[in-house]
Amino acid sequence: MFNRILVPLDGSDNSESALVPAASLAAKYGSSVTLISVMLRFPESRIHVPKLDVQSMDRGNAYLEEVRGRAWDTSIPAELVVRLGIPADEIVDYAKEAGVDLIVMCTHGTTGTDRVRHTIGSTAWKILHAAPCPILLVPLATP
Repeated sequence: MFNRILVPLDGSDNSESALVPAASLAAKYGSSVTLISVMLRFPESRIHVPKLDVQSMDRGNAYLEEVRGRAWDTSIPAELVVRLGIPADEIVDYAKEAGVDLIVMCTHGTTGTDRVRHTIGSTAWKILHAAPCPILLVPLATP
């Protein structure tokens, strides 16, 4: 049913709550999984410093490697992808490019800690409305 599953991670514990359901689905359907992290870069920035892009990519790769080693079911292979840009845009673009069948993500990541104001975080909201495939939204855990 789901051949390619994409799991966006932003460095927060909230975003990592999507790992368990993603691993369960991947095991059930024999799916390939991609863990993606998008390092923020504003396209309208007038100053572009390539060294900062390299440092951001290195940080993103180190984070995903750490997550894969710490919190990912090692019996399920996971491809790691780091991109630069606006998170929602890059996640949707990657999903289209890679032919992703399902995105599994938390309703709130690092920008969505105010539960009173938002039922769903802004990045999740943007992805929900632009993704080329179904999305499984994992609710934010209550304290």
